[in-house]
Amino acid sequence: MTAFSAAVAEAVDAVRAHFAGVLVEVIPDGAGGADVIVEQVDVGSTYDPSVTWLGFHINAAYPASDVYPHYAGRLSRADGQALGEAITLTTWHDRPAIQISRSSKQWNPAIDNAALKAEKVLLWLASR
Repeated sequence: MTAFSAAVAEAVDAVRAHFAGVLVEVIPDGAGGADVIVEQVDVGSTYDPSVTWLGFHINAAYPASDVYPHYAGRLSRADGQALGEAITLTTWHDRPAIQISRSSKQWNPAIDNAALKAEKVLLWLASR
């Protein structure tokens, strides 16, 4: 197993702290980064199911690069509407998934981090 960079390890620790109490799986990518899967996140009552997993890749250039895109378990809207913009059906780590495309064009490594980005993605999803 290839270890990831110190910055990625720090990001993983921050994600684990932010999502304390739930399983956070970390899969080294072999290039200094890691894929992270947070189990049992709440995406709000707009979706069925309202609790799913959230995944994302933290690449070796982190924190100089955005954490993008994010993935979640396959969801449908509780009101029957289409999932809408910035969401596409896919598979990630052999799991049926949606890809959530919410890039941070103004990513600032002094204030932005993987845990905060994950929370922003969840808040965006819940607000739809």
